[in-house]
Amino acid sequence: MRIVSLGSGSSGNALVVQAGQTTLLLDAGFTAGALRSRLKQARLAAESVTAILLTHEHRDHAFGAFSFARRFGVPLVADPRTLDAAYQRVERGQADPATLAGAWRVERIEQVERVELAVGRSTTVGGLSVRSFAVSHDAVAPCGYVVSSGAWRLCYITDSGTVMEPMIEALAESSLLLIESNHDRDRLLNGSYPWHLKQRILSPTGHLSNEQTCDALLRVLDDAPRWVWLGHLSRANNTPDLARSALRERLRQAGLRHIEPQVSPPGVGVAWDSASLWGSAAPPARQPDSREQPPQADAVPLAPARAARPQSL
Repeated sequence: MRIVSLGSGSSGNALVVQAGQTTLLLDAGFTAGALRSRLKQARLAAESVTAILLTHEHRDHAFGAFSFARRFGVPLVADPRTLDAAYQRVERGQADPATLAGAWRVERIEQVERVELAVGRSTTVGGLSVRSFAVSHDAVAPCGYVVSSGAWRLCYITDSGTVMEPMIEALAESSLLLIESNHDRDRLLNGSYPWHLKQRILSPTGHLSNEQTCDALLRVLDDAPRWVWLGHLSRANNTPDLARSALRERLRQAGLRHIEPQVSPPGVGVAWDSASLWGSAAPPARQPDSREQPPQADAVPLAPARAARPQSL
C-alpha cells in the first residue's frame, strides 16, 4: 500500500491511497486541474483514480470533487447527507469553477455517480477495504476512514473538535495514523482571529489542538512500529515545529522514542510505502483490543468504478 499526501490544511485537503490497480482519493479540496497536477507529482495519472471518498462537504475537502468525478468518470463515495450537501454547494456556486461552467452544469453534475456509504459502515473498493467512523465537526455527517490492504491500515482523521471513541478505535488498529493537529491553543487565543471564529475552532465541533491530538495518540501508541502524520495545521495558529515538538516531548516522556512524527504540508508532501517496510512482509501482529467493536454491518462491495448505477450501502 502506497500513501501520498497531496495537500493538507485550510487551503485544501487530499490524500491518495494506492494498492495494486486500486487508487483512492480521500477528499478533493482542490480544483480538478490542481488535483491532476498533484497526482502527477505523486507519479499517478488522474485516470487511474478508482473512487473519491469525502469526509465532509466543506470547501477545503470537497471543492473539486464533482468536477474531478465528472471529468474522469469517478464515483463519489460518502454518507448520503454529505453527498447532498456537497451537491448543494455546487448549485450555490461554491465549488470548482470547472463544475459550474456552461449551460449544462446541473445535468453534468447529476451524471456523477454517487455511492452512499453511511457513517459507520464498511465497503470494498477494488483491492482496498474501507470503513468510515464518526468524528465531531460542524458538518452534516463528518467522518474519518480506515483504509486497509491486507495487514496494512491507514487511519485518516481530519476536522474534529473533540476525540471520540470511534476515533480511538480506528487509531488503535492502524499502521499509519494521519490525524489533525490544527492549532496551538495559546497561539490561537492570543492571535488576531475574531472571537466568534476562535470559539468555533475551540468548540467540540471545531478542530483539534496540538494537546488534544497528543492525548489521543498517547492512548493508542505503544512499542509496535507506527507512523504518525500530523495534518490540517493552521498557518496562523500553528507551525510544523510547534506541532512536532509537542508530540515528540509527550512521546519522549512515554518512552516511545522510536516514533518520529511528520507533518503533512499544504503542498504535495510526505509519502509512505509498505513495500519499503520489512520488504513485502506484514507488520508484527497487534494484540486484540478490548475496546474494538464488531462492524455495524457486513462489508458490501462497492459497485465497479465505471458502473452505470450507484449502489447504496
